[in-house]
Amino acid sequence: MMPRRFLSFFGMLSLVVAAPAGQALAACPTGLDTHAMASPGQLVMATNPSLPPLQYMRIDGRLHGMRIELGTEIARRLCLRPTYISTAFSTMILGLLERRWDVVDTGMFYKHERARMLELIPYEIQSISISMADTDPRPVSNIMDMAGMAVGVELGGFEEQRTRDIDRQLRAAGRKGLEIHTFDDFSVAFMALRAGQVAAVTSIDAVATRMAQEGGLHPVLSGLFPTPVVLAVHDHALATAIATVLNDMRIDGTLERIMQPYGIHPPPGEIRLYGPQTDATNP
Repeated sequence: MMPRRFLSFFGMLSLVVAAPAGQALAACPTGLDTHAMASPGQLVMATNPSLPPLQYMRIDGRLHGMRIELGTEIARRLCLRPTYISTAFSTMILGLLERRWDVVDTGMFYKHERARMLELIPYEIQSISISMADTDPRPVSNIMDMAGMAVGVELGGFEEQRTRDIDRQLRAAGRKGLEIHTFDDFSVAFMALRAGQVAAVTSIDAVATRMAQEGGLHPVLSGLFPTPVVLAVHDHALATAIATVLNDMRIDGTLERIMQPYGIHPPPGEIRLYGPQTDATNP
């Protein structure tokens, strides 16, 4: 069966991805009501494919990246068919609450407010980088050196919040604040940086490293604001099953194997669930 693609007026893409050939499935988890899911027999995951190398659309139109590999392996171990919905980050929580998809697999950061309404599963740690053009002569060794800069960032995410935190820190120190420009996705923000429309871009470390490989820019600050990244799930039973699968992957080494090529590592210790029916305290 060929992959099924549909692009709507709103830019939403549905992509069915088959499990890797030749891999035997473990025993299917019991007690999981797949008929209560967005599409019976499928694990429907929302993603925002604008973050190479973690999730992005290749030139052949197929989704690729660490988080796509991770979601596909989770679905395989749940004996479900992985299906990805490509959509803007701003639609993801509402779509999850409306059960248009089962999982948000896009690099969502942990927030206590989100854990009050969704089941969150921290599975990786990410930090923030500040990227600038190679030709920019300004020395930046800490965030105080960013005073007065025009900074681009994707709208509505953790990275925008941390950029505004930097702006507040600068102003509290009596320095000139940032001129913050928001973009629909990071690819456009980095295009603006290359075009000289902004002086810097805020992104997660892995994205900054990938963009630097294309030449012309580099991260001047990295490792800022380390924070857990989560899978978000609405259904408690499904979230529990996914957390179990992730712990199995942690123990058998699959999680590290998927993440290591991208310079990412899982959090130390057992992977736990945080949400309205579990422990909604900070991981």
